[in-house]
Amino acid sequence: MNVVIFTEVLSPYISGIATYAEVLRKGLESRGHKVLTVTSSLHTTEASIRRGVIRCPAKRSGNKFGCECKDINDVHVIRFVRKFEPDIIHILTDTKIGYMGIALADRFHCPVVFSVTDNYLDRFSDRSKLIWKIKTFFEKIHFCDMLDNAQAITSSNKRAALFIRHAGRKRKVMLTPVATDKKRFDYKKTSHAAKLKIRRKLDIPDAATVAVFAGDLTVAKNIEFLLNVFKRRLRPEDNIHLLIVGGGTESNYLRTHCNKLRLNDRVHFAGVLAHSLMPEILSSCDIYVCSADDGLLSMSFAEAMACGLPVLVKEDKEKYVYSMIKNNVNGFVYKDERSFTRYLKQLSVFGPEKMDKLKYIVRHSLNNMNCTYMARCMEKVYQSAQDSYHPKETLKGLDDDDY
Repeated sequence: MNVVIFTEVLSPYISGIATYAEVLRKGLESRGHKVLTVTSSLHTTEASIRRGVIRCPAKRSGNKFGCECKDINDVHVIRFVRKFEPDIIHILTDTKIGYMGIALADRFHCPVVFSVTDNYLDRFSDRSKLIWKIKTFFEKIHFCDMLDNAQAITSSNKRAALFIRHAGRKRKVMLTPVATDKKRFDYKKTSHAAKLKIRRKLDIPDAATVAVFAGDLTVAKNIEFLLNVFKRRLRPEDNIHLLIVGGGTESNYLRTHCNKLRLNDRVHFAGVLAHSLMPEILSSCDIYVCSADDGLLSMSFAEAMACGLPVLVKEDKEKYVYSMIKNNVNGFVYKDERSFTRYLKQLSVFGPEKMDKLKYIVRHSLNNMNCTYMARCMEKVYQSAQDSYHPKETLKGLDDDDY
């Protein structure tokens, strides 16, 4: 198949969606498929193609990524995609780049697959209820446009079906796993000296236990939970530090909140880093923490586990990650601040020898979480979309004035 993936962001932007697009591409190509990725960029004035990636001019935006594609009818993109001769359009976001995917699917008579990666209700944290309602009203329209124009819907979380029903739609969701590139994310490739160098650069003590989170800093990630735990339940003498990697709509608020809680000596914000640096960053830490209440896409936890980090994940039987965690084997599932703190402290007292054994066990618990397996599962979704596609159908949501 010739698959075109539409994602508003791609590496070096740190986001589950950006990582998902890259891992999926690698898996599909390993299965013999051809893949073209379409994304937006603030650093180009004209759409260009390089190594199978089309980068479209973007503008600053108040959406979850901080940017969006300028023109969904870009003539250069149309020419590039026409030459590629697509069989499947796979959309990973309901921002403008998603609308471009719908328009091109209509133009080239291709079935559409839409991946539900978040809930439109969780994208904003405006203290004004009126502003929040206005924003989410339009986000719901965009979300529903993607659902209405897709022949197949996929997600890595069963809860996606609930979000779709809340949006007023009844659609079947095909569950697919997340995965990671285990060759890139391998703690054995990062030397002890390199780990110390990274810690010192981030102003983290050599002997500290480091819990890390990486991803979009949005409301849905619930990073405030982590800050509150460090304030209420952990003391400086515990020698546990928190590293937060990434940026997003909550970035400024979280930094301000951290200052108010006087946690700057134990909480470190690395900001947005190139994705190529993440294997070394993760390998320099000890524990991965996930505090999202009901996030749908969890890519960074798979990368962390590939780097040998045990995971602390909030109890949620709908998450794919939940089924992967075995208490006291490769991580812990926690219910509240108390259990989170207990498990965090338990892991923090592991000696070097026991931690090395744990890293080996954690990494090898990812046997089925590779990009090839992920691609095989996605092939079934693509086939379903092709089977239900009728080229003469009139697709909805293409009026640019409505966006």
